Amino acid sequence: MSHIDSFKHELVGYLGIISVYHPLEDIDGDFICTTNQLVIGGGSGEHPALVIESLVHAVALFLKEEIPNIKKLKHWESIIAPYLNKTSSKLLTYYEWTEETHKEFAEMSKSDTLPCQRMRHEIDDWVILGIGEFVFFSLPHLANEIMSQLDNPYEEFRHMRYNNIMVVPPNFPVYSNGGNMFFKK
Repeated sequence: MSHIDSFKHELVGYLGIISVYHPLEDIDGDFICTTNQLVIGGGSGEHPALVIESLVHAVALFLKEEIPNIKKLKHWESIIAPYLNKTSSKLLTYYEWTEETHKEFAEMSKSDTLPCQRMRHEIDDWVILGIGEFVFFSLPHLANEIMSQLDNPYEEFRHMRYNNIMVVPPNFPVYSNGGNMFFKK
């Protein structure tokens, strides 16, 4: 049993072979995480936890990368500007990660099994841009502070850049103490 199993949570999907969770209650133990955050890995008994501290900031950093490619979205710059005050590394908290854990994660980020491997980005940027894109498209309610200000947010997007979160299909059994985030029975 991993640490996250002691708390209500739902499975969001997988980043490579590592589970991605959304806590349904605040967690304070092997790692600290709130219901406004996501966690990659479940802590002791599973992969060490990596907490994304602010999903709103992750979405803003993702959009900062996209706006230059989609000129029609230039007016969003003023909306995301207040959320560009943190770097990717400030948005990630690694709990109980060893040098070996970091090395294995960096190798996984370049794996051919991922649809969008890390090429030019530092590892923290790759994680935050991927999470920001995922939240923007799939979990907008977790970044409502920005999403509620965007007019027709999906209209101009034509392809994915960082999509590496595999969502578990409906009816597949999951161990999460809260089920599969996208497919509730």
